[in-house]
Order: sequence, then C-alpha cells, then structure tokens
Amino acid sequence: TGSGKTEVYKSVIKETIKQGKTAIMLVPEISLTPQMLGNFRNDFGDEVAVLHSKLNDTERYNEWKKIKEGDAKVVIGPRSAIFAPCKNLGVVIIDESHDGSYISDTNPRYDTKEVAEFLCKQSNCKLVLGSATPDIESYYKAKQDEYKLLKLDNRISQHKMHDIEIVDVRGQNLHSQVFSNELLDAIQTALTKKEQVMILLNRRGFYPHTICSDCGEPIKCLNCDIGLTYHKKENLMMCHYCGTKYRVVEKCPKCGSYKLRPYSYGTEKLVNVIEDIFRDYNPRVIRMDVDTVTAKEGYYHILKEFQDGKADILVGTQMIAKGHDFGNVTVVGILEMDRQLFRCDYMSAEKTFQLATQVSGRAGRADKKGRVILQTFCPYHYVYHFVHKSDYEGFYDKELNVRAGTKFPPFAKLLRIMFLGKDHDKIKEAIKPIYLDIKALQNTHGEFLHFKVSEALLGRAKSTLRYNVIVRMENSQFDKI
Repeated sequence: TGSGKTEVYKSVIKETIKQGKTAIMLVPEISLTPQMLGNFRNDFGDEVAVLHSKLNDTERYNEWKKIKEGDAKVVIGPRSAIFAPCKNLGVVIIDESHDGSYISDTNPRYDTKEVAEFLCKQSNCKLVLGSATPDIESYYKAKQDEYKLLKLDNRISQHKMHDIEIVDVRGQNLHSQVFSNELLDAIQTALTKKEQVMILLNRRGFYPHTICSDCGEPIKCLNCDIGLTYHKKENLMMCHYCGTKYRVVEKCPKCGSYKLRPYSYGTEKLVNVIEDIFRDYNPRVIRMDVDTVTAKEGYYHILKEFQDGKADILVGTQMIAKGHDFGNVTVVGILEMDRQLFRCDYMSAEKTFQLATQVSGRAGRADKKGRVILQTFCPYHYVYHFVHKSDYEGFYDKELNVRAGTKFPPFAKLLRIMFLGKDHDKIKEAIKPIYLDIKALQNTHGEFLHFKVSEALLGRAKSTLRYNVIVRMENSQFDKI
C-alpha cells in the first residue's frame, strides 16, 4: 500500500494515448471515483469520462456519447465501466483487483476480470491487475507465468510499512465494550496532536441484532432468513439484504416475551461511543457506510470533509479501506475482524488478510509515522501472524499450502448452481435432472472431491427460497469435462 500504483497507471495510460488508443480504469468502489477522477483530470483534462450508478440518465447518456464518439480517451468507474463503448481500446486497468465488488452476484451476473480478459483478447490490448494484496488465484497464475508479475516493493514516501499491533483482548476490560487500552491511548495521543484517526468496523447500523432473552430467537426479516438491524437515527429496524424497513419490535414474534435485548454494535452506535469516551477532546466524528452515502454526492462530501481536516475521526465499513490517501491519518483501529475470519468460506483467511492490510495502509502515508491496532480474541491465528508484518508473500505461501492440502482453488475447481423459487417441491423437481446429469459425469471422470445438494446458507431471501448444487472437482476433471 502507498507504493504509487496510481502513478504507474497514469504512465501506462499516457503511453496508450500516445499510440492513439483508449483506456478503461476500474476502481472497486464508487467512493473512489471522485478522487481518481480529480487525479486523472489533472493529467488528461476533458479527455476523461466517468460511468457509475449514481449518475442520472442525462449524465449517463452524455458520458456514454462522449466515449462512443471518441472524445474521451480514458474511462473511469466501478465494475460496470468495463462495458464502456471504447474505440481502439489499448489497456484495461483494474485497481484493487482482489476486491469482491468486481463480482456481480445479481443479474447480470459476471466476474469483471473474466469480462476484461475476454475484452482484451478481442481488442488485442493489455490488461493490468493492480493490488497490494492480490487474490490467491491471480498471484498463483503470476507465479506460474500465466500473468507477468511486476512488483513495487517500497512506498513512495520511503517510510517503511509500520507493524500492525495485534492486541489480545481476551480478559481485557474493554472501554464501553469497544476499545482496548492500547487503542484508547493511541486515539487520545492522535487527538492531542491534532492528527486524524480511522476506525474500521465492517458492520453498519446501531444494533446489528436484537435477541429475545427468553427463547433466544433473533428478530428476523419476514422475507429473509436474516436478523434485523436497528437504526437509531430513523428509529426503525431494517433488513440489510432486501432493504425492508420495520417499526421497532417490542415483543418476540415467536414466544411473545417483551424481554428483547440488543446484541453487539454497528458503525452508527460506534460513533456515539466515541463521542462519549473522548468527550473531553470534543472530537468531530463522521461515518461512512451504505447508510450515509445514499445521496448522489454522499461519498464525495464525506471524504472531502475528512480530507480538509473538518473531522478528526472517520468511522466506517470496508469502503474506508480502499485507496484513500489522507496525509494526516496516523492511527487506524480495526475492530471485530474475527467475524470475517471465521465466516463459512474457504476464502475467509484471504479476505481477512486483505481487509486488515488494506485499511492499515491508510495510516502514515505522508511524513508522519502511522500506528495500526487490530483487536482480536484469536491472536494465535496464522493470519494475524502475517498481518502483523504486512507479509503478503509469507501469507501466500502458507495459504497456498493450506489450499493444496484441502484441495481448494487454485488446486481444484469449485462450482455452484443456485436454484431460486417460491415452492420447495418445485425447486427439488428442477434440481433432480441436473443433479443426475452431473452425477453421471463421475462415471466417466471419476468421483468428485465434493458433490452435494443443500439449502443455501441464507435459505430464504426476498421471499424466495434458495438451494445450491455444490461441486468441487480436480482441475484435471474440469479440463476434460
């Protein structure tokens, strides 16, 4: 992080334009678009176009027309910008290429990297994947010479990457059930020096869950198998999957008990906690998550306010971890990363390492030394050993060894076919012929590593039932099929 990838991108694009060609520059979040747009317009002026979902129809048409008619040489935007109607395309650059936002899991479903590879092959142009924490499969391809590997081993500022302090909070009496002594002291020091702080908590809302003390059931959405999150500002409960809003529930729908209690906390609650704990410093605290950036210019105003020093502390979800460059940020706090680490996902260790390393890179980017504090109940886990030193190569070697032993990608292919419907019986009828067809393949190609039909982890969403057929097979089996 902070190695100057953006300057490399600009040099590549300048050379591409000299050759009379155009470029697409992708970023993982809309929040990064204004920053990147300003940066690129300083170099390329009006030859830059932008495409993203926050544009209104007129703005989107004008930008599309500008690209189509060849007046724009550079297109900037999140994943959908890969479909920009560029003429004579010379390069596609995917910044933070490891990021999960490049995969669209709603219609139309696509992996931006796969689309980009296809587009570049059709256009005979270059594809650049940039990341301080590449995804395991891409880095494996680079090690196997399927991709060319280029390294930036130093930060532009020449300041070494700071060690990330892994703080064991087992047995600690956390301040307001949130802050360790180490993080509390670091924030106090930064506020005293008029420096800025960023706090990552990858969970929005005030209380993420409300649970019945008598029967133990969480208050769930009527349309989805997911707990409702309480939002204090609107005084309502919301499903973060389908977006349905509910009046605050006062009694348990299952047992009728009024003994409901909030469980855990989100970014909205965290702001209140910070303002209370550090009230003697009178900090200006702002929040950046999906709930605060709904307005068209929401991203821009929050980031500019922090950039201009009008706020002391920025609290946010993973969207604050990516690409932002704030010279006065000296402290980054990382809370509840264990939740990411122990998710039911073979990539959970990889995603934990990426998120922790990316957000830690926001500290100490200028001439001030940064300090990063990650609180955990599992300091012994191997991921935190490598996070501590921001040791990507060490983590890659360890994780690749784990994947080799357990036969997960890149040493196997993992496929999922999802079935959606309103009726259990009809879904099972639809699954049966496909299941039998796949099962028959084993007669020719051998037993698969894993083959199962099951209800999805989130079994019901938006009033729709969800079932999966999961297949994990050897690479050699997949290649033959």
